[in-house]
Order: sequence, then structure tokens, then C-alpha cells
Amino acid sequence: MDLSNLTTVATRRDLERMGVSRDRITAALRSGSLVSVAPGYYMRPASIGAFPEHEHLALARAVQAGMSPGTALAEVAAAINHGLPVVGADLSRVRLVRPGGTASGTQRTSVSVLTRNVTGDELVFVDGCLTTTVPRTVVDLARRDSVRTAVIVGDAALHRGLTTRHELEHRLAAAGPMRGARRAREIVAMLDGRAESPLESWSRLVIGRSNLPSPDIQHEVRDRGRLVARVDFWWEEFGVVGECDGMGKYFGQYSEKSLREVLDEEKFRAQELVDLGYVVVRWSWDELLRRPDVVLARIERAINRARALRRVS
Repeated sequence: MDLSNLTTVATRRDLERMGVSRDRITAALRSGSLVSVAPGYYMRPASIGAFPEHEHLALARAVQAGMSPGTALAEVAAAINHGLPVVGADLSRVRLVRPGGTASGTQRTSVSVLTRNVTGDELVFVDGCLTTTVPRTVVDLARRDSVRTAVIVGDAALHRGLTTRHELEHRLAAAGPMRGARRAREIVAMLDGRAESPLESWSRLVIGRSNLPSPDIQHEVRDRGRLVARVDFWWEEFGVVGECDGMGKYFGQYSEKSLREVLDEEKFRAQELVDLGYVVVRWSWDELLRRPDVVLARIERAINRARALRRVS
């Protein structure tokens, strides 16, 4: 078999049945003409996108195509298929779901096929693939995945109008005493659709778990009625502004501006806030992930500095 004709995922056994020897599989992996998207699953690079999330979705769709009708993408794969960010998610395991009265599951290396009590109104076709709906996906992630991933996905779903808090609460109520229900309710209660990026969502959680005062988010700072800035985090009592910086915020939404123009505008905006007497504190994804204690200490120093300035004035 010519490997260039391989258009979907294949297991080692599939390839051997097609006449591809083990030595040839090994050689193809070394040359890069074949890649492993999960232990025991292989695809051609041309069939995969540029990011790990694309690999995960490609594997999920390919496995789904070989399953019985009614099998749907679930959890992380479903979130990716809905176009939601899955920062911090475990991409090493694909989960699919099929309707069934009682919970059960089968596991093949990096693929889990779960039988769940999924109703027809909890499934939808997205890009030609049967997928759990956004409310079901968010609740499933809140039950099983990391808090960070669940909140980031849930915030984004609310922000984009793909679901509502009422729909999520309805889904939780309909599910009854399912495994992980309490955890899911707690996480859904944390969600805030005002967050505009995964970094804002995670920052809010890190700050919320600390002893720092709770900030408002996406607050509009005005000067005599003129909008100066809409800031990520706002401690009104102290006059402190928190801004989280990820390079992703500088691309995509500013298609008509260069990166330099956007950075200059950011710098000008920050200076305006300082000129108005506010203390501005910034942090990045890398800092928050690697040293959240450093970020929290920086915010605390900013609050203390603002207190001191107000006493002097």
C-alpha cells in the first residue's frame, strides 16, 4: 500500500492488514511520512492540523467514523469541535459517547467509548460530526476534567453566546445524582461569560483562591465621561488595574493593525491610567502557569502601593 493514500487514522493492525510491514511503519515514522497521534494510532501529517488540538480532533473524528451510528464526540473532542479553547486539557485520551441506559465504557489505548444516558436533544451535528451539545459538553468537562479546562471552556461558551447559565443549570438538574455532579455544580457556579480570554478565566480562578480582595472584571474606566479603557481586572477600592497579557490577544481581533500599532496603543492606554492616578499591574500566561505566587505577590504589592498613595494624597 502507498501510504500517501492513507486519508484517515489507522492502527498498527490496520496498516499490517493493508500490507504495510512493521519495518515500513517504523521507517515511515522516522521519516515523518507517518505520525503517531496517540499510542497505537497513526495518520499522515497532511491529514492533521498545526496544533495538538487538531491532532486530538482528527483522531476523534477518525475513530468515530469506524464506530456504530449514534456515537458522538464528547468532552475535550466535543469542545474542540465546537471551536472552544481547551487550554490545559488532557489531549492524550479521546472520549466518545453513545446513548445507553446505564453508564459503562470500553477503553482502547488512548480511546474511551463511554455508554451514557445521552438524549437526542443533547446531540448535534457540528461540521458533519455528531457531537454533544455545548451545555452537555461543559457539564461533562466540569464533572471529569481539570477545573482550569472546565472553567476556560465554560467561560468561552457563555461569552460567545453558545449556551446560557440557565441551560447549564437545567442540564445539571436533568442529570440528577450523577457521578461528579457536586463538582460540576461548583464549577458551573464559578463561570463568568464576561471573561474574554482563557488567560482572564484562569487569572480569575487563581486570584479567587488567594487571600486577595475580589476584583471586578471587564470594568470600564472613564475620565469625565470619556472611556479611557476597559480593563481586565479592577479593584475599585484601591484604584488598581490588573491586565493579563497573552500574545493571542494581539492577533486575530486586530486584523487591520500591525502588532507594533497594537502594542503602542496598549502602552499609551496604560500611561493614561497611570496619569489618572491608578496603579497598573500586569502578568503573562507563562508567569501565571509557572509562578502564580509571583503574580499574586505582584498584585498584593500594587494594592499596598495604591493604599500608600491614597493615604499621602
